[in-house]
Amino acid sequence: MKLQSERRWITQYTILTLVIFLPLLWSFRYVRNLYPFTVWNVMMAGGDLQTGRSYCVLRGETVAGETIDIRPIELTNALYGRNWTMVNATITNQSFKLPSVHPANVALLERVGGVENLKQGERIPDLLLTWGNLYNNHLPPTSSRRLRVIRLDMYQWSSGQYADYATFITSWRTQL
Repeated sequence: MKLQSERRWITQYTILTLVIFLPLLWSFRYVRNLYPFTVWNVMMAGGDLQTGRSYCVLRGETVAGETIDIRPIELTNALYGRNWTMVNATITNQSFKLPSVHPANVALLERVGGVENLKQGERIPDLLLTWGNLYNNHLPPTSSRRLRVIRLDMYQWSSGQYADYATFITSWRTQL
């Protein structure tokens, strides 16, 4: 009787363990940004009404003329926040401020006369071209969902209240 009771407890705890951990393991494999499974979102600071924020939205214009939103995470398989960290670094020209600058960036700096003379987001067109090609590579050549243009729209929230999130700042656009 004791052996049967022991087996029942082991079976119940095994099932309970699977019920708890299988969805968690599945989420780490397939989901990158869905609460409560991503720690980096849980540990983010709450809304700071004193500091405004800028953010970007990636969009594309299809061959059929439709404007669509594009999620970079689906193109690069990177973590959600890391894509936008890369975008922000590209907008602020951080690749030109590294200790070891790429030779193409050195040549550009020599042409314009230094980092201070670069326009904001100097390498954004290169990033957009790469993302646009990645998107189009997943579609057949005859698809009307293929992109002809990809663009990055920058917006700002000025702070002070939980409203007015979509103040347009600028846009970068690349023809594919």
